[in-house]
Amino acid sequence: MKDVLILSISRIKAFKACRRLYDLKYNEGLIPVNKPEALEIGSNYHKIIADLNAGADIIYDDEYVENYTKECAMARAYMKYIYPHFHVTESEKYLEKDLGNDIKLIGYVDAIADDGHIVEHKTCGSEITEQYEYNLLWDEQILAYMLLTGQRKVWYTICRKPTIRQKHAESDEDFYYRMMAWYDEDTDSKIRLLEIERTDEEVEQFYEDLMAIANEIQHAD
Repeated sequence: MKDVLILSISRIKAFKACRRLYDLKYNEGLIPVNKPEALEIGSNYHKIIADLNAGADIIYDDEYVENYTKECAMARAYMKYIYPHFHVTESEKYLEKDLGNDIKLIGYVDAIADDGHIVEHKTCGSEITEQYEYNLLWDEQILAYMLLTGQRKVWYTICRKPTIRQKHAESDEDFYYRMMAWYDEDTDSKIRLLEIERTDEEVEQFYEDLMAIANEIQHAD
């Protein structure tokens, strides 16, 4: 009896992008020692948003306010421009689906919305443009989520990381509130809520492509 092949969207992307990278990460278990600052900010932001959706009061909680960090400013922008209009019932949810032929698809989603659909929190370093939305729309990660859940809609919250820099002799607190003011200008290019839908036919095509890739991985391993 052969082992079950466990697939995730990151594993699929790694295999398609570079076979050597895939082998180093998934067969030899090698991972980077240091995490880039941009990823660190994104991870911290996700944690704060998860706490917020679990009921944490970020406005008055010293755990967040006294830090005066970029990710806290991002979370405050989320509270102001997204949280009042959009709610989640679960955060950091694990999903899995048996695809047959000893293949299983797994994934961790950022949240589940009160309408039952998946929510993903994205951060970016540049403006949220039509091209950014287009790239997000056609990211196969969406199709993986839809295959996992059987649903055909995903909510995306997108928050741009502050690009302004702290001035000489500017206090952390002053810089924090200047970042907050930054989100109030040209807001739509910095923080946004998107609803993305795909068709049954697109999800079925993704499933067929996924099974073909799984077959390649099984033979390569």
